[in-house]
Amino acid sequence: MKYIFGHTKPDTDSILSAILYSNYLNSKGEKSKAIKLGEINNETKFILNKFNVKLPETIKELEKNSKVILVDHNEEKQTISNINELEIDTIIDHHRFNLKLENPINIRAEKLGSTCSIIYKIFQEQNYDISEEEAGLIISGIVSDTLYFRSPTTTEEDKKIVEELKTKSGIKNIEKYSLEMFNAKSDLGDMEIEKIIKLDYKEFEFGGEKYGIGVIETTNPEYIFKRKKEIVEALSSIKKKENLKGILVSVIDILNEHNKTIVADEHEAEILRAVFDGKEIEHNVYSLGPIISRKKQIIPKLEKHFGR
Repeated sequence: MKYIFGHTKPDTDSILSAILYSNYLNSKGEKSKAIKLGEINNETKFILNKFNVKLPETIKELEKNSKVILVDHNEEKQTISNINELEIDTIIDHHRFNLKLENPINIRAEKLGSTCSIIYKIFQEQNYDISEEEAGLIISGIVSDTLYFRSPTTTEEDKKIVEELKTKSGIKNIEKYSLEMFNAKSDLGDMEIEKIIKLDYKEFEFGGEKYGIGVIETTNPEYIFKRKKEIVEALSSIKKKENLKGILVSVIDILNEHNKTIVADEHEAEILRAVFDGKEIEHNVYSLGPIISRKKQIIPKLEKHFGR
């Protein structure tokens, strides 16, 4: 059995790419199971319900020496807790690599907008017959990770894949469907504020210090900023509890392609002013303009600032 999973804070691309690759392996007679390491967001729930796909089981730790396939991530701090006891068979990812490996493994990495794009290319190369449901999942993963082609991570190949699969997927209007996805993601109800911060949250090391960076992609930023006081308090609490040098959360207005970032205190504010020419628009809130990709626009600039 090969277990396939994305990162600990699973987004749509990581969940769908695990499901898709498991379907492919099982069709070849290779026993596999897509699992998840944490709770999914409302966008992913919406997609799974739309295509009537079973939600993967949450598993926090696997039996020693289990064979695993990592999708949409490769860093030790973003993966299953006992990764060092497991046998990594394959990594399929579109991020930079930062995982120390003792043994040779299969790696498929491409500079594309989503891991689902890579999965599609594998399917094509292997003449795998993509079902209507799988076509819909691939499109959903690409649309989610590229913010329907708004993100600078988007490539022409991602757009081409969506166009090729549009008819097979049964999705008549991709733009309308993308808005349905993003509205589902934005429906946070009365969710606890720390859960909101950590829906899409990763830790990074800059200058030998740990920083937490969260991203909230939404079509309803007003809802988030109504809870700004709670967010600032929660950021301060997480910073202290998890021994971080700094923490911030970027609120991405998907439709207007604009970033307003909330910080815990003056240390993070100083960084935003220096690195991004951030303008304070209200206390603890800075406008970063059209910087909407953590991977391509935020992290590289912070690494340069801190000398990695």
